[in-house]
Amino acid sequence: MSAFSDLKARYDSGKMFQKLLYINVAVFLVVFTIKLFFLDKGSFLYDTGLTLKTTANFQHLIRRPWSIVTHMFMHTGLFHILFNMVFLYFLGGMFESRFGARKLLSTYLLGGLTGFLVYFSVAHLLPEWRMFGTAEGASAAVMAIFVAYATYFPDEQIRLMLIGPVKLKYLALFYVLFDYISLGGSNSGGHLGHLGGALYGFLLMSQMRKGKDIGAWFEKLLDRIVDLFKKRSHLRVVKAPSKKYKTDEEFNKEKLNREKKLDRILDKISKGGYDALTKDEKQFLAKFGKDN
Repeated sequence: MSAFSDLKARYDSGKMFQKLLYINVAVFLVVFTIKLFFLDKGSFLYDTGLTLKTTANFQHLIRRPWSIVTHMFMHTGLFHILFNMVFLYFLGGMFESRFGARKLLSTYLLGGLTGFLVYFSVAHLLPEWRMFGTAEGASAAVMAIFVAYATYFPDEQIRLMLIGPVKLKYLALFYVLFDYISLGGSNSGGHLGHLGGALYGFLLMSQMRKGKDIGAWFEKLLDRIVDLFKKRSHLRVVKAPSKKYKTDEEFNKEKLNREKKLDRILDKISKGGYDALTKDEKQFLAKFGKDN
C-alpha cells in the first residue's frame, strides 16, 4: 500500500476530530508548498493565502464568500497551526467521546462562524476598530470546542506539565481572559474571533444543560447537504456485505439445534422409511447427515 493510500485509509477510518486535524494539516502543507515554489511573493494569491483567508472588508469578502468557512482551516504560521492542532487533538477527542462526531463538527463550524461574525461586526460597528486585514486559523473553532466542554464538565481535570492537575473551568477562564486583555494588541481581530468562538461554546452547553440544542438546526442542514450530494452522485457504490463471525455460544447453539433436527429425521426414517420425509427434510439430511 502506498503512503497516499495509507493516509486515505487512516482518514476514512478516523474519528471526526482526526479528520478535522488532517484537513487543517493538508491545507497548511499545500498552501505552504504552492507559496514556496510557484507564486510570486508580490502576487494577490500569495498575500491572501490562495484566497482562503477571510476579511472584514466587505468589498473583498463578496469576491470570495467561501472564505467565511475556509479561513477556519487555513494557517500560514507553523506555531499557529501547531498550537491549534494540539488543542484540537486532545480536547476534540474528549468532546467527541462524550457528544459524538456530528456535534463536534457542528461546534467546530458554528464556533468558527460565530468568531467571524463577532470580528466582522465589531470592525464595522466601531469606527476605532477598522480591522480590514485578513483573518485565518482554527482558533475560534477550537476555542468553541474547548469552552463548550469546560462548560459542561467544569470540574474535570487535565494534567499540565510543571503545574499538575487543573480543572477545565479555570483553564478555559484563563484563555478567555487572555484573549480579552489582548484586544488592544496587534491581533485584536484574531482575539475577537477567539472570544466569539468561546461565546458560542458557552451558549451551546448552557442551553444543552436546559434541554435545548441551539446547534441542532445546523446539524440537520449538514445532513441535508450530505444527502443532496449523495443523490446527485452518478456513481452507485454497492457495499459488499460484511462477513459476520459467530461467537462460540452461537455456533454451539446452532450445532445443537441441527443435531436435534437430524435426530427427529432419523427417527422418522426408522418408523416410516425414507419416502416419509418431506422435500426439505431430505435436503437437510443430504446436507448435514454425512457430518454425523
